[in-house]
Amino acid sequence: LPVSSEGLKHASSSSECQPIRRRLPSFAAAMAWGGRLLRLPLLLALLALPVTSEDAVEATRPKYERVGGSVETVWQRPAGELRGIVFIAHGCMHQGTDIFSEVGPDGWRFEACSLSNFRRCLGLPEEVRLRHAARARGYLVMAVSGGKGVQSCWNMQEDTSRVAKAIEHVRQAEALPDTLPVFAIGASSGGAFVGRLAAPLSQGGLPNLQCIVPQIMGVGGVKNRGVPTLFVHMAKDKRTAGRVEEDLAELRKDGVRAEELRVEQKPITAALLEGCLSPEVAAEVAQAVRQANLLDEGGYLKKDARSRLWVLPVRRVLAGRSDDSLAPDESCLGELFNVAWAFHEFTSEHAEQMLDFCERAAPAGAGGAALLAGRAVGGSAAPKVWRRKAVEGLHP
Repeated sequence: LPVSSEGLKHASSSSECQPIRRRLPSFAAAMAWGGRLLRLPLLLALLALPVTSEDAVEATRPKYERVGGSVETVWQRPAGELRGIVFIAHGCMHQGTDIFSEVGPDGWRFEACSLSNFRRCLGLPEEVRLRHAARARGYLVMAVSGGKGVQSCWNMQEDTSRVAKAIEHVRQAEALPDTLPVFAIGASSGGAFVGRLAAPLSQGGLPNLQCIVPQIMGVGGVKNRGVPTLFVHMAKDKRTAGRVEEDLAELRKDGVRAEELRVEQKPITAALLEGCLSPEVAAEVAQAVRQANLLDEGGYLKKDARSRLWVLPVRRVLAGRSDDSLAPDESCLGELFNVAWAFHEFTSEHAEQMLDFCERAAPAGAGGAALLAGRAVGGSAAPKVWRRKAVEGLHP
């Protein structure tokens, strides 16, 4: 079929170079586009052009829902192929929305934060870094606000069914197969809670659960139906270390694959604090803490970060230069100081190893084969410092 130079010029003009899906409502309309019949090869080439990325970006924005009217649930898809679900369980005095920031590096605002139970999204650095690591490997990441729904511990009896409903809602909302594996990672009260999810299904266990990662907490001898378990605990917390040792012995006796990772104390450095501050301000804060005689010769805190001796010197440096409130359980810097002390705090330090462990646990079939094929066992360690502008520039 002939096509005139005038028709080609019209078809390629800037006014017509709109997303094909919007400009061509039907095949017949496409053939008559521009007042000329186009050659079939040209039409096919036009239809093969990439559609706008606008919808693709929107699909991977964080989402919020009150499932069943009361179960506060947040989630976010990965940018590419989806390989599973990572459920993150917060600790006491926290809520599910802590894993997101209110504003992304591209300026997109997560409006639901202002309507949430806490009325804000804290975007705490360790939770955000774990979310980034999981999404980078193809996982949808989600969280639920447990207990009373705001600054609360988990209800070990009632919240298992609430989380199951939230996960089912996300599956349906995102059109996910019901065989997709679930990895559960929780800290403190959340660590104990993910242990409950590994119970037999007849006792309220979570379907399709492929692994659990309790952080800074034992599981208290709760019956495990065979779900592989990785404990992550901190060097200074000897009591939790003892409980983990007991849980490991019990799980291994029952034939459950169980391992542990330990988080060591870290020096207070500018590099560490850049997870919350600009390099210039981070260097000044590190220096102020040293000058306040709060660090030993190696740069390690002399006393527990929760004594909050660091707050006054840090506040003086931050005046007018940061919006960090320094409030307990809400502060970006506070979380990093707690991680540096290495006693009791959510951590993303072993993020890659956590995911490696869970991927090894996923069975062949039902998504497991794809997981194992997509990632070599024992991958590289996670970066040591999370940076606010790193990894996923389009999302909080």
